[in-house]
Amino acid sequence: MLRTYYRHLSCPLAGLLVMMMMGACSGSSNTNGGASDPTAFGQKYKLADGEILGWKQTTDPTDSMAFGVYTDANLNNRIDGGNEAYISRGMRLAMYQDMTGPDPNICTVVAMDFGTDASAKAMFDYEKGLTGATTAVPPYDTATAIGETLSTGVTVYAHLKASYFELLFDGYGADPSAAVPVATQFLQALAAKTK
Repeated sequence: MLRTYYRHLSCPLAGLLVMMMMGACSGSSNTNGGASDPTAFGQKYKLADGEILGWKQTTDPTDSMAFGVYTDANLNNRIDGGNEAYISRGMRLAMYQDMTGPDPNICTVVAMDFGTDASAKAMFDYEKGLTGATTAVPPYDTATAIGETLSTGVTVYAHLKASYFELLFDGYGADPSAAVPVATQFLQALAAKTK
């Protein structure tokens, strides 16, 4: 759990401190690889309040990172330096959205454009191998979506066409598997936006 949440820090101060300690504030030499408009990409995948029953975007005014869209050139502004794993596999755009569900459940939704099916699948295969994820996310085949069960939640990795997704669920206490059916709902909503 620490590895996954560490890479996707949502607290700006903590993220800044980690990046400073690791020297991860360098940019990328890529320039968005000709991907579509970042604003349009973010709006395409942004989940509306209530689109998943009981879930809404985090609205804490102190959380400046509750929603954001990043390119390969500035992804390191959101994550702690693990950005090269994504960029080297073809990530062009990334949308991050922090959601709150029934208290205390939370989810960070990550949607990424990899330009091609093969690149999105390569990222999925990389994460699947790195994390050892084995939790099925029905009705999806484990070659399309798989979860990593953590102490109080689940992180789901999925790819659909040229898009790659990570869903980071937390707040499920002693029953992290309860996040799996919710992850299915999130993936179905994201799949409907994937063309």
